[in-house]
Amino acid sequence: MSRVVKISDLENQLMNRIDQDDLIEVDKVMRYLAIVKQIRKIQITINKGGVMTTTINGNQEFTKANPAINELNKLTKTLITLEKSIKFEMFNVKDITKDDEKDNDGPEVSDLY
Repeated sequence: MSRVVKISDLENQLMNRIDQDDLIEVDKVMRYLAIVKQIRKIQITINKGGVMTTTINGNQEFTKANPAINELNKLTKTLITLEKSIKFEMFNVKDITKDDEKDNDGPEVSDLY
């Protein structure tokens, strides 16, 4: 089941996870949302036009990749970079106990005997 996240819901969640008094972080969230909107518009264009496009130049006709795909890739990279730069606040992070750490690690020498 494919579910599209509403921009307003995404904005609410992001704004609740940052320091809203920090104008730089608020600006980053607004830029993030603007990029998400652009990505969605490009995806709609790609879905309508297809992944491949046919270009007719005089007598020549050739098929090539939709140029919007390159723009989509660029925006996606920008979005990821921006997401990494946003200072999200931590919520209810539980302390990791020694037993929890062992779940993802290899066995210790004492575990083998």
